[in-house]
Amino acid sequence: MCTLDILVKVATVIIALFNVVFTVIIFRFKTNKDNKEKDCDRNIQLLKTLVLDHNLSNYYQIFEHIEHHLIALKSEQLTLPIKQEIDLKLADYFIQLRNKFYDILLAIDDALYERIKTEIDGLQTNLIDTIFDPGINLNHTPKYDELITQKLVVTKTEIIRMLFQYRG
Repeated sequence: MCTLDILVKVATVIIALFNVVFTVIIFRFKTNKDNKEKDCDRNIQLLKTLVLDHNLSNYYQIFEHIEHHLIALKSEQLTLPIKQEIDLKLADYFIQLRNKFYDILLAIDDALYERIKTEIDGLQTNLIDTIFDPGINLNHTPKYDELITQKLVVTKTEIIRMLFQYRG
């Protein structure tokens, strides 16, 4: 009877130890999960405050300027100096876009910044390649719409989609 009593007491102590270990593990897991959720919420709030509330107007304004300057590509008297002038203006607007819009994303999320930077760099490269390609006639409206307007709209929409799909 004595050995059975000792076995019951040992089993009770082992069960109690397992309960304590599992309680600590669950507590740490829940705390880590709560901290991650708080970080995500904080990042989403930062995105909302820094980008969507204060800098989204810059985004749309700069894209309007880019679109306005690209219209000159429809001219039939498009010369290399005019293309170079358009390129310089576009480069300036892309710098403004970086400075006034997406550089602030570095304070929120490096990956989001890199994705948006890649998207905008791709647009700029595509525009420059299209502008200086001698085989492309941009004063032909359907060709202009296909190679310029459509690329602008797709990129602008993709960046907005990235921002609104951000989950911290």
